[in-house]
Amino acid sequence: MIVIRCETGENVEVNVETLAGAKLSGLNLHRALLENQSLQGADLSESELRSAWLEGASFAGANLSRASLAASNASRADFSGANLTGAMMRSGIFEHANFSGANLRGAKLGGARFAGATLDGADVRCEGLDSASLAGAFSNIHTKWPLGFDPGKKGVIVRR
Repeated sequence: MIVIRCETGENVEVNVETLAGAKLSGLNLHRALLENQSLQGADLSESELRSAWLEGASFAGANLSRASLAASNASRADFSGANLTGAMMRSGIFEHANFSGANLRGAKLGGARFAGATLDGADVRCEGLDSASLAGAFSNIHTKWPLGFDPGKKGVIVRR
């Protein structure tokens, strides 16, 4: 049994031995404190992580499809290979986070901050790129952008 403390003072009890690979789909973790936690390969699809503290957490290979990460702080988090299709990420802080090979197709990024984030090989054909802060983010030739989107004009450093 793991107890996740939320900033609201509420505790969420999860009947697992580790959060890595855990089945947490649809869980309400609003304002949860998960700093530096390993949630690698976890199923967090349709979970509520709005305003959560996720700094330095690992979501490598995790399923976060249709999850809400709006207004969360996920600086330096690892989302490499994660499924973030349709995720709500508006106004989130994802500075210096790793999204290498992640699928963000259909995610909503309006107002999110990605300075220093790595988007190598990620599918970022999503909503709200025009209002997201991408200056100083990194991508490569394998990153998939929406048709007609110019990452260089948004300050993305495209590595060859």
